[in-house]
Amino acid sequence: MRRNIASLLLIPLIAGAVPALSAQGRDRGLVELAPPPARGGMYFSAALGAGSEQCKYETVSCGVNDANGNVLPSTGNSWRQATTAPSFALRLGGTPSPSVRLGGELFGWSAPNGPATERTIGLLLDAQFYPAVRSGFYLKGGGGMGWSSYLFPGYATATDNGFIFNVGAGYDFPVSRNVQITPLVDFYQGSYPGGVGQETLSERIVFFGASLTLQSRRWR
Repeated sequence: MRRNIASLLLIPLIAGAVPALSAQGRDRGLVELAPPPARGGMYFSAALGAGSEQCKYETVSCGVNDANGNVLPSTGNSWRQATTAPSFALRLGGTPSPSVRLGGELFGWSAPNGPATERTIGLLLDAQFYPAVRSGFYLKGGGGMGWSSYLFPGYATATDNGFIFNVGAGYDFPVSRNVQITPLVDFYQGSYPGGVGQETLSERIVFFGASLTLQSRRWR
């Protein structure tokens, strides 16, 4: 009788122990991991393209020269006709988060004006914001110092300097784990105060181009 009672008491204990033992050797299956960020580490970007430039002073438009260096008649205080010429941009910085890139930028534009040459250089601090972490689309903005120069024949140069800002957008397309290609469009505008008795020069450039970017952390 006692043996039967003991057997009845052991049955629930054994029934509870069997699932526990089987669970110890059971494969827990696949564990879903969060996807790695699309951007990370340091980056370097080099962009080439075309810049469409316009400028004006407070009361007159910028001068346009003919092939002999003679100034053509002014069109008033409106922006002069756009001049399109090769442009470049170099960017270097880091990625504090998958949604933000911060860095410095060197921008350059140059075009002939009659026998002379006009050049614009910008040195800016800028930020790229990615609204969607897994997407390559970004919005960009920044500001810094700008220099607008006029190189006369015979190597004489006149340079104005002032503040320049930038806004733009682009889309990163990965081509390998550390390389991406980006079509982009940027708008730069500078304001260069003149000396005593001189007017402020305003200049704007729309830059269409494509960049090649290298980043230290693997893409995706």
